[in-house]
Amino acid sequence: MSKVRSIGAWPRREAKHGTRLAWKRRGAQGRERSEKSRKCLRIVEFRLGRRFGNVERSFPLVPHRMKPARLSLSCLALAALLSLPFGAIATDEASSGREVNFTGPLVSSGPPLPQGQLVVEPYLIQTQVTGHYDRHGRRHGGDGIADDWRIAVPILYGVTDRFTIAATLRGIYARTDQAERRWAAGDTTLLGQYTVFQGQGTGKPVVAVGVRQNMPTGRHDQLDRHGLADATGSGAASTLLGLYGQAAFGPDRNLRVRGNLYYRVPGAGVKLRGRSGYGTEGDYHGRAHLGEAWQAVAGVEYSLNPRWVLAADALYEREQGARLHSRVDTFDGVVRHDVRGDRSWRLSLAPAIEYHWSPKLGLVAGALVSVDGRNSAGLFSPQVAINMAF
Repeated sequence: MSKVRSIGAWPRREAKHGTRLAWKRRGAQGRERSEKSRKCLRIVEFRLGRRFGNVERSFPLVPHRMKPARLSLSCLALAALLSLPFGAIATDEASSGREVNFTGPLVSSGPPLPQGQLVVEPYLIQTQVTGHYDRHGRRHGGDGIADDWRIAVPILYGVTDRFTIAATLRGIYARTDQAERRWAAGDTTLLGQYTVFQGQGTGKPVVAVGVRQNMPTGRHDQLDRHGLADATGSGAASTLLGLYGQAAFGPDRNLRVRGNLYYRVPGAGVKLRGRSGYGTEGDYHGRAHLGEAWQAVAGVEYSLNPRWVLAADALYEREQGARLHSRVDTFDGVVRHDVRGDRSWRLSLAPAIEYHWSPKLGLVAGALVSVDGRNSAGLFSPQVAINMAF
C-alpha cells in the first residue's frame, strides 16, 4: 500500500553557538517534528488504505471528502466531471413527416452544435454513497456519508458547423464543520470540440474529437481553515481527451445512439496542505499527482412521440490511484514519503426519460446507479436538467 523510505540523512549544520543546551533543545524539537511526521503519515496511509482497498474502503479514489458529480473516480464525481453531457436538443423530420426531438441522455455527450447555436443546460444533482466495492469486488454497505448536492451549468456555443466551445460552471451545497451547509464554488471545465467526419446518409453519422480542461476553482485543501467538511474541487488542472460518435437509425430516425471515449492525461499535480480531499490531515505538507483515467460511455435514445423519449447510458470508469509525496525535515535528516493508490474501476447505468415542450426546450431526468466495481464507491445519483437552445 505504501512505501516509506529515507532518502539520505542530511546532517544538520552545527549551531553557531553550539552549546550542549542548544543541542538538547534542537534534539527535542527534532524528535517532536519526527513524531508529528510519523503521525501524519500514519493518518495518510490509513485513509488512503481505506480508499484504495488494502484496508476496508468507504470512499472512491482520490478526494475522499469530495463527492460528485462528475471529477474522477477520484472524486465521487468522475462520472460527473468527466461525463457531464454536452448535448443540445436535436430535431429531425423523419421520412414519414413525424417530428423527432432529443435532448441527449444524462451521461453521453453529442457532437458539435450548428453554427450560431447557443445551448444552456443547468443540472441539479444529488449523489448518495450507498456503499463501496472492495479490492475483490465485494460490495459493503455505506457508513453514514451525507448526501451531496450540486448544480452544474454547461454552456455551449457553435462557432462553426464543425467547431464548438463550452464551459461548465459548478456550485456545491457544501457541508461546514458545524454540520451546516453553504454554497461554494466547484471546479470549472472548458471544452473545445471539432467534427472530423460528417456522414451524409439517413443515419447522419458524426465523429468528433475534443479537449476538456479542468480549472481548479473549487477548494481541495486547508478545509479546516475554510470551515468546510468536504472538498469542493480537485485542485488539479487536469486535461481530458475525448472521442465522440453519434448516429440515428430506423425509418423515422427515432432511435439515436452515442458513444464516447475519454482519457485523462496523467501527471497533473496538486499542492496539499493540512486536511484535504485526498485524505491528508493535521500539518501535512506535500503534493499529489493524478494517475491516468479512462472512461467509456454508450448511450441510446428512443423517441416515442415528439414529446416523450426514453434514454439510457452505460458508463465504465477506470482510474489509476493518485500518488502522494511529502518531504519532512527531521532531526535525523530529510525523509521523503510516497503513498500510491491501487487501480479502481466502476460500472454504472443511467436510465432516464426526456420530455419536450418544444423543439428548443426539453427536460431530462433520471439516475446514475453503480452496479459493479473494484476499490470504488457505490453511488445512486438522481438528477434533472433543463435543455434550452437559442
